[in-house]
Amino acid sequence: MIDIETLGAAPGSVILSIGAVTFDAETGALGADFYSAIDPQSAVDAGLRMDVSTLKWWMTQSDDARHAVFAGSQPLDCALREFSDFAHGADASRVWAKPPSFDLVLLEAAFQACRLHVPWHYRSLRDVRTLLDFTGTRPTYVGTAHNALDDARSQALSVIDAYRNAAIRTPNVAKDADHG
Repeated sequence: MIDIETLGAAPGSVILSIGAVTFDAETGALGADFYSAIDPQSAVDAGLRMDVSTLKWWMTQSDDARHAVFAGSQPLDCALREFSDFAHGADASRVWAKPPSFDLVLLEAAFQACRLHVPWHYRSLRDVRTLLDFTGTRPTYVGTAHNALDDARSQALSVIDAYRNAAIRTPNVAKDADHG
């Protein structure tokens, strides 16, 4: 599960932080996690842009969220390399985000800006919102809203709940076949 915090909503926007956590939706286990708070100037230096309306929005968020997101000191290219190492060490057969059309597209633009390889295959992308909608599952929230790692954990726990809901609602096909 991947979550980012940014200074814009379009591909090519400044990325302020990256949070990720591995998880097993079937067992409910959370695994290794990753967090990087990025120096915004390094993202601007890489050619990424800021959006004033998003900056204004950040000013309305909690002190904890603002402090975490604007305290970044890691250069963007270093953060992306470390994240890539983390992603390659995890099972990337499913890469989740809420939604991938935001988090993963903006991350891909940052990888391109830094001339780095995207560490997942386009067929591995999964959408949390679609799964929650399909299974009628309410989102789970832990930690501080708009902290990339806390949001990634929340979203992973939501997917775990959705898998449980789907298992409850879906009859066991093999079992039903035995009763023909």
